[in-house]
Amino acid sequence: MAVSWRRNFYILLAAELIAIIGFQAVQPFLPYYIQEFDVADLAEALLWAGYMGTAGGIAMAISSPIWGTLADRFGRKSMVVRSMLGGGVTVVFMAYAATVEQLLVARTLQGVLAGTVTACLTLISTTTPKQHLGFALGLMQGTFMLGASLGPLLGGHFIEHFGYYDCFLVSGALVLMAGVAVQLWVREDFDPENQVRAEDGSRESFFHGAARLLRMRALVVVLASMTLVQFAFGVIMPVVPLFLQELAGGGDILTEAGLIFSLMGLVGALASALLGRWSDFIGARQTLLGGLAATVLLLVAQGLSVSVLMLGVLMVLSGLATGAIRPVTSSILTRIVAEEDRGKAFGIATSATAFGWALGPMIGAYLGATWGFRSVFFITAAFFTLVSLWTWRAMASIDLAEEARRDWRAVVRQRLAYRRERNNG
Repeated sequence: MAVSWRRNFYILLAAELIAIIGFQAVQPFLPYYIQEFDVADLAEALLWAGYMGTAGGIAMAISSPIWGTLADRFGRKSMVVRSMLGGGVTVVFMAYAATVEQLLVARTLQGVLAGTVTACLTLISTTTPKQHLGFALGLMQGTFMLGASLGPLLGGHFIEHFGYYDCFLVSGALVLMAGVAVQLWVREDFDPENQVRAEDGSRESFFHGAARLLRMRALVVVLASMTLVQFAFGVIMPVVPLFLQELAGGGDILTEAGLIFSLMGLVGALASALLGRWSDFIGARQTLLGGLAATVLLLVAQGLSVSVLMLGVLMVLSGLATGAIRPVTSSILTRIVAEEDRGKAFGIATSATAFGWALGPMIGAYLGATWGFRSVFFITAAFFTLVSLWTWRAMASIDLAEEARRDWRAVVRQRLAYRRERNNG
């Protein structure tokens, strides 16, 4: 058992790292790529970036529950393969876009077909022993961010030397290779008969399953928190690359932006790996709220930036806060939902957060185009403050497994006793 889950986990870890590198080698540079299609100025580029973020988010929101239900019915591995192959194809499509409208269509298709993060988290949550779940989810979240750090670093240099077309082709090929690797080498012991059924013994439909899960107050609270946080990140998402470009005087900033996004992802990766494990000691609620509070302060400071260097340093530091937020919310979700429902629960969560993400870019784009890029940082910081206060209060009533073991001395004693028993056995 131990060898099987570890083998699957590390193969999946490597495949997802390659896939995320492929996606992130092009994704952060879309606001710059848009300017290749006769887009007049930075304000218009910001609006198109908002359209693409919103279109991709809506497409993901609609498709995620369907993929989640299919994962519970046909297996989680198949959804990982689907997301990587589908995502890789859409990246290749972007290379052949002749107009900004065609690029928008490709971005929308990516929202429908991709979603490797949710697919991998679902597979891990059902194949990893509970005592290793915090570690596995934290390390996988760290892998997402490591890929997000290496992708822009490689993509920025590649685009400067070979152009956008070649970069999209190579990136798409990497994602496709990752999907093939999962199909060939990852094993899943999935029994379709061991799934939730309705009272008459038939398979439970998505709508019945979703209605049943949404009657869990704890799940609704977690979903609301995840959606609000994702909305706030979505607001700022299309603004950051163009604010960097504005601070640079409107010139070419591919290399600098790639380096900044890379370091931000690297810091976030390290924070995720560490905080995913330490949240078992200090409590998921405390870790989450600490990340939210730090994000507020960093957003205000980013809005006050007067140079590319200042904004870049603050963005890198924000990786620490992001690394505290994302793995903890996934961990909380797995603790309150039964294993047989996790595919559906992650599908619902992805749909909810995608709707939040979908609304964010358009709002951020219009705020930035109307009131200036700086205003978006201050407005988002104020919103994050409200989210932090609401989350602190709402999550106080959730009975999490680790909250009953909040005393770190007791946790240490349990771990030592487990290791002694394992060594003696």
